[in-house]
Amino acid sequence: MKFDVKEFIDDKYAKAINILKENLKENYHVFYGIRLSEILFPASEYGSDAFFKEFESINSVILPLVIFDLTQRKPMMIISFDKISDASLLAGTGIVVLECMALSDLLTNDNIAILYKI
Repeated sequence: MKFDVKEFIDDKYAKAINILKENLKENYHVFYGIRLSEILFPASEYGSDAFFKEFESINSVILPLVIFDLTQRKPMMIISFDKISDASLLAGTGIVVLECMALSDLLTNDNIAILYKI
C-alpha cells in the first residue's frame, strides 16, 4: 500500500502554537485537533441510549487549540479562529472558549493574558 502524508496543521494554527508556546507559563501545554470527547464525558448512565447520543454529539466536535494546565490536570481554554460548532456544550465546565479574529488576538486578549509569563 502507498499513502501520501497530508497536511496536519495549517499555517495560521502553526503560528498560533508558536506564539502560545513562547508566552504561556511553564505549567500550560497546547494541544491541537483534539476531539471534545477527549475532555468531556456524558453524565448519562453508561450504555444507555442517552449516553450514546451525547457521546456522538461531543465526539464529532474537533477543538483546534486546547490549553491544558498540567498542574491541575484540566483544560483551561479552547482557542479557534473559526466558530466552534456546539461550543454551548462547554457551558458550565469552567473552560473558556476564545474565538480569535487574528493572530494578534493571542497577544492582546485579556482572557489569555492571565496564562502568560510576566
